[in-house]
Amino acid sequence: MTDTKDQEEAIIFYCKDCGEIVKTDKCGRRYVYKCRKCGTKNVAFGTPKSIHGFFKLDGDREDENKSEVKMKKKIEGEKEGEEKGEEEKKA
Repeated sequence: MTDTKDQEEAIIFYCKDCGEIVKTDKCGRRYVYKCRKCGTKNVAFGTPKSIHGFFKLDGDREDENKSEVKMKKKIEGEKEGEEKGEEEKKA
């Protein structure tokens, strides 16, 4: 069997309000944890692999943000092109 200390270290806590891995305090009820940073009880817990996969932390989130920015720029560029084309037709 594994030690309880090893099991405790294998669990991380993610505050859904802060949006990051945080330290917690255990509340009176079972499986309820309070975020030390913001004080809410909106905390998920699990293995590092499960938390990073479920909440798409690290590089995954950066890649999504970059692709969203590219799409917005592309759409804005298309709109500007359409507006310029309409202005040329009027002239």
